[in-house]
Amino acid sequence: MNSTEMHRWVGDVEAFGSTYWRREPAVFDTAPPPPMSLDDIDAALAGGTLRSPHVEMVRAGKDMALKEYTEAGEVGSKPVVGFADSTAILALLQKGATLLLRNTEQWHRPTAELVARLADEVGRRVEAFFFVTPPGGQGLAVHRDDADVLLLQVAGSKRWTVRSGPPDHHWQAGEVSGDAGPVLLNATVTKGQVLYIPRGYAHSAVGDQGLSAHLSLTVREIGGLHLTRAIPRLLCEGVRLPARPLEESGLLESASRLLEAARERLATLEPCDLVRYARVMQRDQKLNNTEPASVARFAEQLTE
Repeated sequence: MNSTEMHRWVGDVEAFGSTYWRREPAVFDTAPPPPMSLDDIDAALAGGTLRSPHVEMVRAGKDMALKEYTEAGEVGSKPVVGFADSTAILALLQKGATLLLRNTEQWHRPTAELVARLADEVGRRVEAFFFVTPPGGQGLAVHRDDADVLLLQVAGSKRWTVRSGPPDHHWQAGEVSGDAGPVLLNATVTKGQVLYIPRGYAHSAVGDQGLSAHLSLTVREIGGLHLTRAIPRLLCEGVRLPARPLEESGLLESASRLLEAARERLATLEPCDLVRYARVMQRDQKLNNTEPASVARFAEQLTE
């Protein structure tokens, strides 16, 4: 975990890895530069293209009806629903609801760049969510996330309660209906501070002073299903076979080559190799680290 981006968020990365990672929640006074501000949110809402499900309003753990904060529009004379209604969103915020912007890395370039850097450093899939909560408001009920979470308080402050982790390997992400375990951390997180919540640790928050805005980076982890999916790809990757053998003998020959390659690789495959490969698969499914295509650059090339 020796990394530049993680250092901005938690300070001493080695100490963080040995003391807190997957063990204990903590608050850090590191003040990394936020990729998104309240002004950026205003601009995105005013732009007229932000839609559900990237925009969501929640209150006390319940999703609010789309009709309460979105409106219909037209694209090329075709009716389209779900566009964010900034006036309705502000009115709901004033009444105690929380604005949740999902996967901001998918539509906000600076956030996408931050997520890409962190994903490369930790070798896992990372996603970004932005929460805006008025004083006294609570968007989500006590819940567990299937991810390690790094929260940067961008504006205002928020009171957090973090409880213990799951009792066994059979836990589910989502709202906790029964006993969430003993409280491990009670803290008011203020502007510039970072809160770390280990994967699966139950938590909840209430808006404190001013309009609270925080960026939540979720560092996803693989599970049994990811390992199962990785095995065939890892054992067969790079084996070239004819697409459509005409005879039974050709099909049997292809099967023989495939099994031979799989046996050779399986003989030297270690558990850590499978875990590493599965993490890469999961990360690359949702994250494109290549340079984005550029229409402007294409135009320049035509005139060169």
